[in-house]
Amino acid sequence: MKKLVLTAAVFLSIAIVAACTNADGTAVVTGQPRAAISASEVQLYSAPPKMPFETIAIVKANSASGWSDQQSMDYAVAEIKEQAASVGANGVVIGSSGSQTGGFVMIDNVAYPYDQQTVSGTAIYVK
Repeated sequence: MKKLVLTAAVFLSIAIVAACTNADGTAVVTGQPRAAISASEVQLYSAPPKMPFETIAIVKANSASGWSDQQSMDYAVAEIKEQAASVGANGVVIGSSGSQTGGFVMIDNVAYPYDQQTVSGTAIYVK
C-alpha cells in the first residue's frame, strides 16, 4: 500500500511540475532578421524548400508541459514557431527533435527524473 501511495505521489508531482512549466526557446540570429510576424504564418519543413530562401536564425525550443510526450512536443513546436516569427522567419527547417531529461522531482529523498521534448532547426525566410 505504501508503495502504491508513493508511486501515485511521484506521478502526481511530475504532472504538477510538467503542468507548471511552459515551453521555452531561443533564437540565435545568423542572418538578416526581418520584422516580426505571427507564428501562425510560420511553416515547418522537413527538408530545405526548393524555392529560394534566406537563413535568418538557429532556433530551439523545449517543453515538458504536456500530459503526454506528443502534447509536450506540440508545445515545443508552437514555441519554435514563435521564436522563428520573432525574427521575421516564415519557415523552419526542422533539424532534430526528441526528448531529454528536463529535471528532477524529489520525493522522500529520491530524485525522479522527468523528460522534456525538444525541437531545433533553422529559421528561414522563403521568398
